[in-house]
Amino acid sequence: MGNRLRRRPGYKTRPSVMALAEHLGLLRSRDLEAHGVPRSELNLLRNLGAMREVAPGVWAPSNAWVNATAIAAKRVPQGVLCLKSALWVHGLLPQAPSEVWMAIGERARKPTWTEPPLQLVRFSGRARTEGVEHRRLGPLPIVVYGAAKTVADLFKYRNKLGFPIAVSAIRDTLLSGLSTAEDIWRFAEICRVTKVIRHYLDVLEARRGQDIRLARQAFLARERARARSQEAPLPGHPESAG
Repeated sequence: MGNRLRRRPGYKTRPSVMALAEHLGLLRSRDLEAHGVPRSELNLLRNLGAMREVAPGVWAPSNAWVNATAIAAKRVPQGVLCLKSALWVHGLLPQAPSEVWMAIGERARKPTWTEPPLQLVRFSGRARTEGVEHRRLGPLPIVVYGAAKTVADLFKYRNKLGFPIAVSAIRDTLLSGLSTAEDIWRFAEICRVTKVIRHYLDVLEARRGQDIRLARQAFLARERARARSQEAPLPGHPESAG
C-alpha cells in the first residue's frame, strides 16, 4: 500500500488535457494550473504524439489547425488583433500577414518573444476599448477590432501602412456589407481621422449606390433575356417557320 501512487485531490472532477485543449483551442502552463491539471499528463500526451508544442510554452492537439494569428492571440491575452490581422480575420485580405498586428495598452508590458513575429501598436482611451469583438478563429476564441474600427485605424496609420490598403479596406467593407458608412464615421471620430476619411467616404458611398444600381440593371437584363428564351417557339414549331 505504501508504494501506491498518490492521486491529486480533485482528479475525478478536473478536465483532461485533451478536453481542456478542445475547449480552449490552445494550452499554456497557466491553463493547466488554473484547472488543476498536472503537467505530467501533458508530457505523457506529448510523448505519445497526441499533443505538440506549436510555440514556446503553447500546446495544441497534434491534428489541430493552428496558425500564427491564433498563437499570438493566445500568448497576448490582453491584446486585440488590429490593422492587417483584423482585415484578414474579417476576410478582407486573401492571406494572413507575415507578422501579427496587435494592439496593447499604453502601459502594457511588451512581449519579448519573437515567435510568432509581432507588430505591436499602443492604443489608449476609446480608441482601445471601442469596436472590440469576440470571435473564434478555428477552435480558439480571439479578440479583434470590428471592420469599421479597423478601417479607421488603417487611416490613422496610413503613413506607416500606406493609403492603398486603407482605401481598399473602406471600399470592400462598404460593398461587402460588413459595416455602414455611419459606423465608419463614428470610429473615424474616435480615432480623429474625420478630415482625411471624409472625402473617401463620400466618394465611395456614391459609388456604392451606383454599383448597386448597375448590379440591379444587370439582373433585370438577365431576367428579360431568360423570359424571351422561354417564350421563343421551339425549332420545328409552325410559328418558327418563315
